Amino acid sequence: MLKFGLILVQCAAGLGGSPYGRIMKNKKQQIAHSDDSGDHAIEFDGSLFSQIFENASDAFISADESGVIRLFNGGAENIFGYRANEVIGQPLDILLPEEFRSVHKNHMARFANEDAGGRDMNRRADIVGLKKDGSRFPAKATISYVRKKKGSIFSVYLRDVSDLRRMEQESLKARDELAHMGRIGMLGEISSSLAHELNQPLAAILTNAQVLSRLLDAVPEGDDEQKEIVGDIASDAKRAGAVIERLRALMRPSTTSFECTEVNPILAEVQALLRSESLFRQETWKLNLAPDLPAVFGDRIQLQQVMLNLVSNASEAMLDIAPEKRALAITSRGVGPDTIEIAVKDNGVGLGAGKNLRVFEPYYTTKDRGMGMGLAITKTILQAHGGKLWAENNRGPGTTFYFTLPVMKIESDEHMAGVTPNEWPVADARESARVFIVDDDDSFRGALARLVRAAGYAVEEFPSADEFLQRELCDENSCLLMDLHMPGQSGLELQQALNAREYSPPIIFITGAGDAASGVRAMKMGAMDFLSKPVDDKRLLELVCRALEADRKNRADHALRLAAMKAKATLTLREKEVMALVCSGQQNKQIAHALSISENTVKIHRGRVMKKVGAGSVADLVRISELAADPD
Repeated sequence: MLKFGLILVQCAAGLGGSPYGRIMKNKKQQIAHSDDSGDHAIEFDGSLFSQIFENASDAFISADESGVIRLFNGGAENIFGYRANEVIGQPLDILLPEEFRSVHKNHMARFANEDAGGRDMNRRADIVGLKKDGSRFPAKATISYVRKKKGSIFSVYLRDVSDLRRMEQESLKARDELAHMGRIGMLGEISSSLAHELNQPLAAILTNAQVLSRLLDAVPEGDDEQKEIVGDIASDAKRAGAVIERLRALMRPSTTSFECTEVNPILAEVQALLRSESLFRQETWKLNLAPDLPAVFGDRIQLQQVMLNLVSNASEAMLDIAPEKRALAITSRGVGPDTIEIAVKDNGVGLGAGKNLRVFEPYYTTKDRGMGMGLAITKTILQAHGGKLWAENNRGPGTTFYFTLPVMKIESDEHMAGVTPNEWPVADARESARVFIVDDDDSFRGALARLVRAAGYAVEEFPSADEFLQRELCDENSCLLMDLHMPGQSGLELQQALNAREYSPPIIFITGAGDAASGVRAMKMGAMDFLSKPVDDKRLLELVCRALEADRKNRADHALRLAAMKAKATLTLREKEVMALVCSGQQNKQIAHALSISENTVKIHRGRVMKKVGAGSVADLVRISELAADPD
């Protein structure tokens, strides 16, 4: 079939210089049409063709050799906003932005050139159109040129592609957002690795600072400024470690965990987390936190997310005002005995009329690059916590977002008054105790060894689990400090290998990338504690002391068990039977009846049993029997 565009060209060429630019012929035109059944003739009269032409949604425009518009259909009227009688007789340039008009004239001249016209005819091109109201739009246009004896005709077939371009931009934007979410997801997956790599040097810095602090404290007339410097180093290392842990917790996929939670520390943590960004944006922050605020029952990470969303929104709302005027205030207060209220106030652009409620709708956003989910997620989190979220425009500039949380109900613990945690004394005979350290990071392992030595203990270091397993463990008081993730065997695998031995020392895990599952598994297999790097020196040394005390007791019990098992092994089969029945509480007559022997024989066997195992009473015999029993 001949293309519809060619039909229009033929019709336009037949118009010549019609002043009205309409197809008004009444005679019938025959258009050749071919299909599988042969050639047929399809007849169109002028009025029918005119209706088809006028109702086309795309623009069809014709101009003479001088560039004056002679034909302007209904589609062109809809696209450009002009009526046909407004543009007929006007230069074609009025439909183009001014900066493109000279280029357009050159193209028209080239099309009219008989030698060059064939190369550019009927080729679709991207152009920019100019509407009557002055707005611009992207378009696809095809220009044809028909040479006639009485004047040639330029024909432009044009389609507005604004919607297509908008869809393409939205598609690109969605692709970029998906890519960004993919990067965030990947960052979440590798957050443990990042935390481990960053925490290792931080833990070494903190531990070395703590060792140096102890050494300076041991000098009676030490330099106070040096002590202050070392204290600052330790404090900053702890703060950096806390920031890394908070980021890791935010990125870590986890289930909701409701517990007793203090709100004020969360607000302070969010301020510390966004400190660098607030400095970059030149914002002034003010925290007005009510003292002694009651605790709430909630998920700490989700409440951090609530605050991060609200503070980020407030910061972005102030981007369009002068930096020196950007001020953000966070306030916490009690509202009655059962509720606390948090307010995040900014002095930004504020919410327009009617937007107060819409901002909490999913996918509604006023940001160019926003996804419209932040406040919707925030509202959902707070509803799950039994709270509420709303926003109000300030009397001056800006907006204040409020949310409430119910206070956690705590039962009276008067019976616990005066009870303090056990204070573990410093271990006696430190010179006889030995602390093993297994960690693949040289800097942290060395710093940890210095800390333990400064506390008076002997230390042995091992860079891997394999090397530690080659060491013969003697009957010496000891404990083991080790990492979780190491080349070769991991910490958990080393723990499992030690548990398979006859006796193993208490284990304290110190890791830069621990997780709840690993911690639970380690504790179930008998670990004494599971710490995250960097660690507090006082807490660690207290745990070392407790571990060595436990090891001394365990070794004593182990020695008794071995002695009991050795003693029981000297008994004959009949003596073991008698021992078991005596320990079960049976009398000599009952034992004689059960074993089908005389009561006098029972007395003889019983005396031999007591002598061989060294028991002075039935109670001693029962205890020895329990110690010698095979473990389940």
